[in-house]
Amino acid sequence: MNKKPIIVVLAILFALSTSAAIIGFVNHGKEKVPVNPEPPKELVSYEYYIDDQLVNEIPVNSDEMTYLFSHADCENNMTLNFDNESWTFEVTNKVEGVCKLYFNKGSYEISLITTNGLIIEEETQQTSYTFKVDRLADGQFNVTPNEGYKFKEVTCANDKQTTYDESTNTLNINSVTEDIACKVDFEIKNLVVDVTVKNGDGTTTLNANYGESVSAVVKAYDGYEKPKIECTNKQEHTFEDNKFTIGKLTDNTKCTITFNKVPTVTYNLRIDELPEEVTITSGNREQSIVSGKDGKFSLKAEDGYSISLDCNGIQPSDESVDPDGTITYTFLGITNNITCNVTTNQG
Repeated sequence: MNKKPIIVVLAILFALSTSAAIIGFVNHGKEKVPVNPEPPKELVSYEYYIDDQLVNEIPVNSDEMTYLFSHADCENNMTLNFDNESWTFEVTNKVEGVCKLYFNKGSYEISLITTNGLIIEEETQQTSYTFKVDRLADGQFNVTPNEGYKFKEVTCANDKQTTYDESTNTLNINSVTEDIACKVDFEIKNLVVDVTVKNGDGTTTLNANYGESVSAVVKAYDGYEKPKIECTNKQEHTFEDNKFTIGKLTDNTKCTITFNKVPTVTYNLRIDELPEEVTITSGNREQSIVSGKDGKFSLKAEDGYSISLDCNGIQPSDESVDPDGTITYTFLGITNNITCNVTTNQG
């Protein structure tokens, strides 16, 4: 058998297969096939804001806080549609650019603190309290001064404007759009007492803080006594030894003190027995003294004599001796007849 044709055929097949392998290797070297291809780049990027403050991600509603979508601001005339029910959004006519989504809190905290007062919330009374108020709602809070105090001022963070109604003790904060902290200050009342005296002296005006005591000295004219006292605003008072007093001032008041005319009552101040060696240098031996007034007389004994005075157990209020030996006896506020006997001692 002739083997030469067979060898030629095998040589041709080997050459063909080797050539194909070389071509395939060259083509593989030219082709670039990525092992992990990058995803296509997003055209639109998003930013999220809560009350104009940039945050990392879109806010999510919860039991503690709800949010309200406000508006979107997109570049290159893109339009964003937001679905409040599903809390999703979609951008139309997408091009490369940024869309800013703005949200607001659904409610805010109002933190109140007070000095010399109480914050009334339902059945609680506290010096500090935190309330929740819906966005854009008005807040009304009962802040009541302690007894004897009155409203002074309210100061709030960020200069938030407020009003305070003293007739209802109500603090008003309008259109709440942020967390607010406010301090409500009360100050003690400074009160005025106008005292008017009729048929006497002592008309005056007094000033004092709530709860303090005030007094005025008043005196009746001659022939007047037993004052009638009337004060407004139920101010309790006393009158003793010509001193008018309000023990605890709780309100502005006007007090009128009216002394009443009384019949004139007189008493006798007289010297019954008077030795010859004693002389009355001032005053009369017998005097008529109006009730409550003072009486006095002066006695001088001759040289070598001393004086003794006996007024039936009534002692003079004052007894003074002059250098020349004259003795003056004074009786203050006479309300009885007084009869005196004078005796002397020699030596």
